[in-house]
Amino acid sequence: MNSDPNGNWCIYYCKTNDTSNWSVMKLRRSDGVMVSAKTYSDVFKFVKYQEAFDFVRQLITEEPEPKYDAKVKRVCLAREDAFYLAEN
Repeated sequence: MNSDPNGNWCIYYCKTNDTSNWSVMKLRRSDGVMVSAKTYSDVFKFVKYQEAFDFVRQLITEEPEPKYDAKVKRVCLAREDAFYLAEN
């Protein structure tokens, strides 16, 4: 799975035990830990909504117990390298 600079869908996630602290995915390490993005160029971008949705489905149905809650959001470039999330 590769991030695409032309993509506009991202993963908006939080830990299941801390639902007040949401972040945007930069990458998912091999040990399953999610790393958050700080700038637009850091955001992991999906071109197709379905691919992002499939990733979220896999993330929230992990066995034995999911570690993260997640949603698919549209990521938009703001000034310089900042970003914001738009409602779908």
